[in-house]
Amino acid sequence: QKALFITALLAPIRCNLALIEQAPKSATKIRESERIQSPLSFQFDALTQSLEQGIGRPRAVWDCYRIGIDPLWFYDESITDSQLDGSVHRVLKQQGGGGGEAKSFTRDSLKMLITKKRREQGLGKAALETLRKIGGEPIEESIATIRDISVARDGTTKLLVHLVESGFDVETVIIPWEETGRSTLCISSQVGCAQGCTFCATGKMGRLQNLSSDEICAQVFLARKVCRVLDIYPVDGVVFMGMGEPADNAANVVRAADVLTSQDQFGMAQRKVTISTVAPTPDAFMELGQANTMLAWSVHATTPELRKELVPTTKYSMNELRRGYLDALKTRPMKLRTTMLEVVLIDEINDSEKDADHLAQFVQEMIDEVPGMKPMVNLIPFNDIGFQKFRKPKMEQVWAFQKRLTSRGIKCFIRSTRGDEESAACGQLATKRKPAADKEPAVN
Repeated sequence: QKALFITALLAPIRCNLALIEQAPKSATKIRESERIQSPLSFQFDALTQSLEQGIGRPRAVWDCYRIGIDPLWFYDESITDSQLDGSVHRVLKQQGGGGGEAKSFTRDSLKMLITKKRREQGLGKAALETLRKIGGEPIEESIATIRDISVARDGTTKLLVHLVESGFDVETVIIPWEETGRSTLCISSQVGCAQGCTFCATGKMGRLQNLSSDEICAQVFLARKVCRVLDIYPVDGVVFMGMGEPADNAANVVRAADVLTSQDQFGMAQRKVTISTVAPTPDAFMELGQANTMLAWSVHATTPELRKELVPTTKYSMNELRRGYLDALKTRPMKLRTTMLEVVLIDEINDSEKDADHLAQFVQEMIDEVPGMKPMVNLIPFNDIGFQKFRKPKMEQVWAFQKRLTSRGIKCFIRSTRGDEESAACGQLATKRKPAADKEPAVN
């Protein structure tokens, strides 16, 4: 519970990343990519079977992925040390050295980050060739690479991640925390979003592309590279709260989440990975609940009229959605029943005492039904996205809303704003990148 408290209170809940003008308006079809593009999202057992040489070599592969190094480069003697983190240094050089003092790593210094007993093991030519056959080109040549890095005064670091196949860009945000000496990573599951939340810049785009499980995992791979090179606190938690609705890309999200929490792969604690959904359907919770992670529900309002105003694609009543949420929680082990409900507070829209009372009753009915359920409400003050109808609430009103909930026994935290001067705060992230001229948008 303490770990989820940190995630709930500090994580960049619902980054709502937007890529306005990124793709032509004609690109309305969706790339439904569920194929595996690289070993980055293989199940560990499948990778072991593919390499056919015991468990040591697949672990050597993941020793590299875990620190943001491609094993196809690390174990290839024709690749120089400077090429291993070349993408980060290249971007920083293009930006005039911005983003802090970058470290340079040699193979020998990288080996010191690997489990001691495998530092001198190597991969072997046969295993390296097999890895090339099953994985194709290196990650940064075939899946995703870094196009831009911006760092806010508070250390929040925004990455513009370029998707190689489609030419689209997505934004990924690293949020370092002095309190823990670790960072939380906010990642995207789609380019755009079909849910159309009226307070979210991403909702203006529609849905353009589902990210493959490799493209989702690549954001973590690249973030760990950046943290290492720029000496940012290492990423030990991930929130699926960036661009896109995870339930609309559930298969890839669940597969990626399994890779994140596998102790043979990225090795994150289950309670440190959170998948958040606005819940397009009651079944969304059960589908996403297949992942051994925490579940969060972007509620925003509990009265039907107001919820419909904020989430216009809502087709089900809040009682129907809550039933789906509770049914999913009942199937989960006790340790994964600690959950989070998110509310973006908007001035004079959903921040009244009456709204707080209605939310408290809504949550209490959930607590009464599910044994072991430990919900907490995460209040997110609205960040300006240039929409005149909505305004940031006064902090006095946010505190009053929190007090109203806590007085009724509901745990409630206020999410701190991070990275706002670099447009990296909740709801502010936006780029104007378009797919490369020589690439058509990836559609099926």
